[in-house]
Amino acid sequence: MRLEALIPLYGGYTLSRDDGVIFIRGALPGEVVEADVVEKKKDYSVASVTEVLEPSPDRIVPACPVFGICGGCHYQYIACNRQVSMKEEVVLDCIERIGKTELSLDPSLISSPWHYRKRAQFKVSADGRIGFYRTLSHEVVEFEKCLLLSPEINTFLEKIKSAGVLPGIKEIHVQSGDVLLASVKGDRFDTGIAAERLRDAGISGISFENGTVEGAEQICLDLNGYHYMVSPKSFFQVNWGLNQKLLSVIVSFVSSIRPEKVIDLYCGAGNFSIPLSPFAGEIVGVEENPVSFRDGKENIELNRIGNVRFVNRRVEDFEPGRDTDMIILDPPRAGLTKKVLRGITEASPTWLVYISCNPSTFARDIGRLKEHYVPDSVRVVDMFPQTYHIEVLGILKKTS
Repeated sequence: MRLEALIPLYGGYTLSRDDGVIFIRGALPGEVVEADVVEKKKDYSVASVTEVLEPSPDRIVPACPVFGICGGCHYQYIACNRQVSMKEEVVLDCIERIGKTELSLDPSLISSPWHYRKRAQFKVSADGRIGFYRTLSHEVVEFEKCLLLSPEINTFLEKIKSAGVLPGIKEIHVQSGDVLLASVKGDRFDTGIAAERLRDAGISGISFENGTVEGAEQICLDLNGYHYMVSPKSFFQVNWGLNQKLLSVIVSFVSSIRPEKVIDLYCGAGNFSIPLSPFAGEIVGVEENPVSFRDGKENIELNRIGNVRFVNRRVEDFEPGRDTDMIILDPPRAGLTKKVLRGITEASPTWLVYISCNPSTFARDIGRLKEHYVPDSVRVVDMFPQTYHIEVLGILKKTS
């Protein structure tokens, strides 16, 4: 069917209408395309582009030879500046439509659109091929190198492909810092031979599903001048360069406020708490993951920071207290639960700094907080170029 793509939607779609609402995959706003309906839902249909009839000036030739086959990225056919502006449009639409709030965005934070990922989850087929899954499939797509991965991870991939992946290995998760670490999943393979091949491919620390660990157990990253130790089961931002830029923006803001007490909810290993420590009287980080909690405590000691402490607890079970001046929020994709929202409003800090990886739940939470907090600044953080994923930074101020 012939369709006109209208506006961008979260998830990599554009909205169209033809006897109902249609979400198009593979079209830019303003384009006219030929598309086939591939899925029908109760309230809308999903269509996939088969031919571009009237292309956008922002349409480009994808740089990766397996783009559209591999499921690792979605936007390589769109010029980078248009990718960012589309994400801005999506965020504004979510805030207006879901959060019932109108605002203007501050300039987006961007970085290099290529070779930014410091972490990769490689899938391994039964016959030993290594790569990423095909879109909507468990079929492994091989490639020479990935344009999103850091050079050192691509070098590892080249070497392990040359050595051969042992039968029985199903996944190899790699993360890059001062060294490379690998976590291996699978069964019925010789861990000794696997470890030897991984070491030859540049891996300094290896962990297996049975709990065995060989070599280094953490990577070290530069957290804007601080040493930041992270274990394989501890979360860290894959786009480390942009994470550093995001931290600089938040540090600049907090240094102008100088809050006495800061609560850092979903704090991980201290990504925000540690660089903010010189500009606050006291910071309490709350983290449920025991591995991240352990890494956070080690990072405090390593950097000799005396005004930060971490609590190993579910955020829902933590009460910030009414002496809190600022709360930092970096929740999972589901956003803030009603119990957490209630705790925030009861604590009533002057400022909220909300980092979100889901514009829909961010907008929902902005709407739920609007009786108590108004957005002072909201901007897109393009943490994942070439994909539809969107990070948002919001700074909210108490209304009275």
